Amino acid sequence: MNRKMAGVAAHRRGIGAPFLPVAVAAAVMAATAGMSLAQTTAGPPEPCFEETEVAAHRIAACTRVIETSKDNATLAQAYLQRGVLRELGGESETAVTDYSESIKLAPTNALAFFNRGNAYDQLGQFDLAIADYAQAIKLEPKEPDYFNNRGQAYDHKGQHDQAIADYTEAVKLDPSNARPLYNRGLAHANKGDYRRAIADFDQAIKLAPDDADLYVARGAAHEEVGEADAAKADFGKALEIDPDSEDAREGLNRLGG
Repeated sequence: MNRKMAGVAAHRRGIGAPFLPVAVAAAVMAATAGMSLAQTTAGPPEPCFEETEVAAHRIAACTRVIETSKDNATLAQAYLQRGVLRELGGESETAVTDYSESIKLAPTNALAFFNRGNAYDQLGQFDLAIADYAQAIKLEPKEPDYFNNRGQAYDHKGQHDQAIADYTEAVKLDPSNARPLYNRGLAHANKGDYRRAIADFDQAIKLAPDDADLYVARGAAHEEVGEADAAKADFGKALEIDPDSEDAREGLNRLGG
């Protein structure tokens, strides 16, 4: 990948680890959903899942459930939630341990594999991440986020063709989401195929016209193919949206804009 695209690639869009997709939010409490699992299924006591609680208090509540409960379903949920909270706190290694315990107790829960894959990805253990995403996909083959994040892990390994295939599947499953289009564009750019990258960024911008990163990415791709005016326009638009965008400002400086 050319130097001009290197800074852009750092903004590749994954699902913020950990993430609980909407499709399964009714079954497992998302860290940002602001609702208790108890509202939908029988599970651990509310403090473990209550968004209004301080994270440390919620972790302690989940730990109490783990230490006292004899019900495997409850334990699986508590380990999963504690893993989410620990990963949000930057403790990816201990999150992996919790997700693994949850998987032992509930081996058909795709979300636990997905979150563990995210944690492995954060730790740079991309082969393990890919294996977990693959298992999540096997369990829930219609979830676009699983394909998107596996694509990112492939990208991290330099396997851009596999990444593009996963991003393409994510786009098919959720054509209204700009994220996998943006990521696929970056993968095309990594391969030096800037025209395809621009086409993906075009489509992503149609879906998310107020996202500065998309204009920066397209501007960098235009710059790579010698289209200075188009690149300047994109970098300028990015700065309109986000005046603090260093990548956009650097792009304009390179082009004398």
